Amino acid sequence: MIRPFRPGGDYPALAELLSADGPETVTAAELREQDAALPGADDLSTDHRGRLTGHGRVRLVQPGPSGDLLAYATAWRAPWTLPGDLASLVVSAPGRAPAWLLPLYDGLERWAREAGASRLLGELPDRGQESGHTHGTCPSDLAGLLLGRGYRVDAHVRSAVAAVGPHLPAPQAPPGLHLDTLATTTAPEPEQQLHRLYRETLRDNPGFAEALPEFAQWRAETLGGPAGRPDWVFTAECTGRIVGATVVHADPDPHACHVHYTGVLRPWRGRGLARTLKLHAARHLAAHGVRTAHTEVETGNAPMVAVNTALGYRWGPGRRRLVREL
Repeated sequence: MIRPFRPGGDYPALAELLSADGPETVTAAELREQDAALPGADDLSTDHRGRLTGHGRVRLVQPGPSGDLLAYATAWRAPWTLPGDLASLVVSAPGRAPAWLLPLYDGLERWAREAGASRLLGELPDRGQESGHTHGTCPSDLAGLLLGRGYRVDAHVRSAVAAVGPHLPAPQAPPGLHLDTLATTTAPEPEQQLHRLYRETLRDNPGFAEALPEFAQWRAETLGGPAGRPDWVFTAECTGRIVGATVVHADPDPHACHVHYTGVLRPWRGRGLARTLKLHAARHLAAHGVRTAHTEVETGNAPMVAVNTALGYRWGPGRRRLVREL
């Protein structure tokens, strides 16, 4: 039996379920804090073209016999999500057959249609155990069921890992450019420039499905928090203009990092600048004790796949984005 999530009593059981599903432990207190930071009520609306806008969410659970949760599903949209779109997540306890999850997907679809959404987006890992996400069943079996019910694969993002060290060559900036970091650059309004670079280059990334948040939210997610470091934002500049950047996030492991994003403006592509930026980052990171770099790339982004492969990244499993047109 599917029922709505109950904030009053479901947090401990949900924390246990999410901890079993992912690589990190989740606590009930953390879930409460996350909810407390969100608006208390939905505020969904439509734009001048009738597309769903605003923010809101639904949460559904499949309760077990002893107060546990056998499965959890949620669909939501944030203000910066593309008009008409909803994101979703479905998680189940180990050992659940794929067909047991279909009522949860049905519930999310019903809510999405009633809300007026145009698309429902979700993700499934390539292989449960290797990816660190089990979803309680074989992802390929579940994907097959969902594809048969009208979902399609929209993107395939794969993880990759590489060693960072002196074996990598020194970066050589193309003529007319110099390399810097966000912490030391003299370029005017560098953070605003970086935000514009994200906006212009994300359009060409086949793995990007949402609109870019406005500056304040983008800055908090990209440059703020414990992972954000201005000295780990590596730039390529021409007469005060940032034309390319590699943004690296810190990891709890001081010997590891996550390459969050690399982008080059269109007029400056085809000169090996993405490779140069990654080498620029690697040289700096190695000097600060980083030995391993992790990243994710959409398999359809052929230039970035080629750059990472040439730099020694080893490809691992990933996740497929599924889309249900409503």
